[in-house]
Amino acid sequence: MAFPIEYWGIDWNSDNAREYLTDYYEQKKFIGYVYEEDDTIIGCIFAVCKLSGSKKEIYINEMAVLPKRQGQGIGTQLLNAVLDYSKEEGFAGVVLYTNEYAPAAKFYEKNGFKLSQGTICMYCE
Repeated sequence: MAFPIEYWGIDWNSDNAREYLTDYYEQKKFIGYVYEEDDTIIGCIFAVCKLSGSKKEIYINEMAVLPKRQGQGIGTQLLNAVLDYSKEEGFAGVVLYTNEYAPAAKFYEKNGFKLSQGTICMYCE
């Protein structure tokens, strides 16, 4: 599983994973790419276009690459597909949220993402 429980706290099974990803896929302005080899999905990226004020931005919801294939450039290819689409469409940029304790943050920094100044994430249970 590309989202190990020790980083993300989610106990995945095929039913909740399918429902979770279908929710993203069915969004009106969904943008997504998969990386396949021999009819097997190795990685995917799910995003959505949103209007933020007067600017259009892409929000990456999820990106995953099978653990045994990580570090081989697949995630970078998926990310570049979204970044290229954003540029082609004239969007203001690409936004994402990730767990600061997971390896993903270093991956995104390596690919040009920076911490957003003045933005905080809040939640309520």
